[in-house]
Amino acid sequence: MCKAIIFILGFLFVLTILSSAQATGKRPWGGSDAFRIKDIHSLRLSSVGDQLAFVMSERSVAKNENYSSIWVLPTRGGRPSSLTALEGHASSPRWSPDAKRIAYFDSVGGDLALWVMNADGSNKRKLTNLEQSNAFLGPTGNELSWSPDGKQLAFTAAGSRHYSNLPSPRDPPNGNDVMIVDRLLYKTDYYYSDLRRTHVWVIPTEGGGATQVSSGEYDYHSIDWSPNGKWIVAVSNRTGEDDYNSNNDLVRLSPSAGQLAQVTHTPGPETTPSWSPASLQIAYLARKRDYRSKESDAEFEKVYVLGADDHSEELTGALDMWCHDPTWSSDGSKVYFRAEHEGKVSLYSVAVRDRKPIPLIDLKGTITNFVVARNGEVFYSFTDATHPPEIFRTLPGSGQYEKLTDLNHETVDELDTIEPEQFSFPSFDGLRVEGWIIRPPGFNPKSKYPMILDIHGGPHYQYGYNLLATAKLQRFAGAGYVVVFMNPRGSTDYGQRFSDLVVGDVMGGDYKDVMAGVDYVLQHYPFIDATRMGVTGVSYGGHMCNWITTHTDRFRASIPVSGTSNLLSGYGINAHFLWPESDINLRGYDDLDRLWAVSPLKYVQNIHTPTLFIQGAWDNYAALNQAEEMFVAMKRLHQVAVMAIYPNDGHGIKKQPAHTHDYYERSVRWFDSYLTPVTSTDRNQ
Repeated sequence: MCKAIIFILGFLFVLTILSSAQATGKRPWGGSDAFRIKDIHSLRLSSVGDQLAFVMSERSVAKNENYSSIWVLPTRGGRPSSLTALEGHASSPRWSPDAKRIAYFDSVGGDLALWVMNADGSNKRKLTNLEQSNAFLGPTGNELSWSPDGKQLAFTAAGSRHYSNLPSPRDPPNGNDVMIVDRLLYKTDYYYSDLRRTHVWVIPTEGGGATQVSSGEYDYHSIDWSPNGKWIVAVSNRTGEDDYNSNNDLVRLSPSAGQLAQVTHTPGPETTPSWSPASLQIAYLARKRDYRSKESDAEFEKVYVLGADDHSEELTGALDMWCHDPTWSSDGSKVYFRAEHEGKVSLYSVAVRDRKPIPLIDLKGTITNFVVARNGEVFYSFTDATHPPEIFRTLPGSGQYEKLTDLNHETVDELDTIEPEQFSFPSFDGLRVEGWIIRPPGFNPKSKYPMILDIHGGPHYQYGYNLLATAKLQRFAGAGYVVVFMNPRGSTDYGQRFSDLVVGDVMGGDYKDVMAGVDYVLQHYPFIDATRMGVTGVSYGGHMCNWITTHTDRFRASIPVSGTSNLLSGYGINAHFLWPESDINLRGYDDLDRLWAVSPLKYVQNIHTPTLFIQGAWDNYAALNQAEEMFVAMKRLHQVAVMAIYPNDGHGIKKQPAHTHDYYERSVRWFDSYLTPVTSTDRNQ
């Protein structure tokens, strides 16, 4: 009888979806639709301003490949055209100063190399093969830069090998021979680190070998060649203990490898330096505090400028937002940058003299990348909650936004992408928290729907108006679920204090925020069935899933993805031990009780929720043992637990599209198994 009811209700739901699709001419998101989105990024404007280069990234589930290709777009009208193979791996296009050539990286036949081609894609020439280290350096910026005379290129690449092989699960570091480890950070986010240093190299563009211009047991990255040609600025940790801290500083390198000068000396990390047009100043991002994480960190990055006297000033002190991508105006009077706020990523500028940030593009969406022309026009890639990325143009202040590409039109035209509805609520202590709800296609307010709560990672991250980040949630909605997601304390879009509230209070106020949000939607959206709720989340969101199910039985199914369960064991096995120091205030092995107190495994005897653990076999952000320990404990307690282990994959199951697709669809099936309508009140659906 129960199975018959389930079949009938499922059939009626399909009819509702089909009738909705017929009315709109669109269909709900299905199994592979999240992988149809083309990401558009790495925008670069030619010096003449007539062409815009960019990278389009795609994922193929059928071929289990990630592809990227370089395109150019005429800025005064015309269609974009590809310059490299669509099923290739080209990246980082950089215009020559005379706008006649483009330098780029590409992997042809499995060999990564630095290439140069003409502006129309002709005459492709390989300058040199290169290898890149897999060691985790934290946030990095530009890795390829032309000399101002166009005769040389600076780039970053790995130095000498530590092991005989390039480490991968199919090619262990020393083959079948013993692997000797003597550094603390012997792991990276995926598999073992190759333990190689990243250096800066310079190569002639018309032929000749590359010269290493940095030296020593240090890493160098995020480079920019000064317009006067005298210096290359880079980021480097000079403490001699870079395995133990993230204290990156700025250094100036001579292109002839003759000189090096450290130009910042701060306790916090600097990154993403950019020379001013006159070569007198450097704009960059920085944090002030010590004990910073190389991964998720509570402290906002802000925009600074370093003067010719090596004195630095913060330009964005008046703006309580996380900043990205400092970019100079052509006259050097101001710096453009992106900033996060209330689920959006907007474009700002700040004058160097008055340090007053001004919003330039503040739309309900996410600017993922931008460039600024000499006349002040801004070209930017933009996505919102229902539209994949495309390139737009605007003159700030005009109120006019011209769409220049339509590369994702099939996704827009064919799929019924549901606009999330924003809500906010007071948490347990009165703090206002923001969230969103997505109704399923063909929504009927008289029906009762199961709900999936999705919790973002970080915790220093933001959900909001960005389809790249919420495509999976549209898949859940397309399967018939109400989807709820929110930004609890610790998220990055409501000011520094909001982000800091989770520091020293992990699984405290943030957990209460999430549960207060669940109470709010159940009270204000009566179509949600409180007896049929599931919860999922990635990374920190996976940890929160485990915490929730060991502290409440309100959810009937859980899917922690790349989550942690035992921070005590994780502190000794995960690659990124700095996060407990920055967010839990851990200061060494005399304070380990602090880690165990916020570990879900400590409370596992309370769990009764059927749980599907999704984990990459070589995830070193949240190592496989974190799922294994929770899985074994649940099995020993005779609770329902299944573990899906993805070989040769890492954190978030992102390396192989076929794995990502399987994890999405396996999640839908798991929720279907436990949240299917079974009560008599559902018969009116």
